Amino acid sequence: MTTPEAPDGRYFAARSFTEDGGYKVTAIVFDPAGAQQTWYGCVTRHGVLIGSFFCADRVRQRDWHVVTSEGVHIVLDSPDIHPIGESVAVMVLTGLRDGSDAEVDRWADEITRRLADENHPKPTN
Repeated sequence: MTTPEAPDGRYFAARSFTEDGGYKVTAIVFDPAGAQQTWYGCVTRHGVLIGSFFCADRVRQRDWHVVTSEGVHIVLDSPDIHPIGESVAVMVLTGLRDGSDAEVDRWADEITRRLADENHPKPTN
């Protein structure tokens, strides 16, 4: 049995950036010099894991999953906002303070409302 060679830096890179409020977002990016597809990411706040996100359909970069540090899967269930993307996953996780069930439910509802409003703005007279 042969062991496959591990990919080197030409194929994967870790990228990090900081958001307001002490959040740090770290993402594992495939093909950093070309396609730049995020495969996995995590969000921490002051060094404590808030949650992670990953793409189930890497080819099309859709079907993103968001999971809190408590193992709660956050579902944004409005048909108006699917498929969510990496930016929405980051927005969801950076809006959480502690990841409690009540907070997750409240924040998922709020994000769903915000994104639906962005996708379907109200007409102005």
